[in-house]
Amino acid sequence: MRFAPVLAFVIVALSRAAATEAQPRAGERPSNPSVEFLLTSAATDFHEHGHPSRVRHVRAGYATGKDGTKQYRLCGEYLPAETDGKNKWTPFVTIQTSGYEQWVGDQHGYCSGKSITWDKGDWSSELQSRLDALK
Repeated sequence: MRFAPVLAFVIVALSRAAATEAQPRAGERPSNPSVEFLLTSAATDFHEHGHPSRVRHVRAGYATGKDGTKQYRLCGEYLPAETDGKNKWTPFVTIQTSGYEQWVGDQHGYCSGKSITWDKGDWSSELQSRLDALK
């Protein structure tokens, strides 16, 4: 039974290492599978239907339905890649459904209101990185 204390030490050390690895590093946000899905979906949809040159003011949040389920969404603005001198920032929303839906233009009800709980911070750099990777 001399191995029992060593085995216990190894188990404790491994569990602490796993717990430390799961914690976000300084300056990082914790990973949210729904937000990750929406970032990838938005980038893919933009790539397939007209790649924007830039995005800004990208935020993620959710609205809670009457049954308690959370419907996540990604809201922001994009600048079209085509340069005709008249381009302007256009709002968009990507909503998690059984898959996703992405709408461009003014979608008032989906990105405003007190019923939405927003994550802290701006997701623009994360979405821009995914867009740039698809070029």
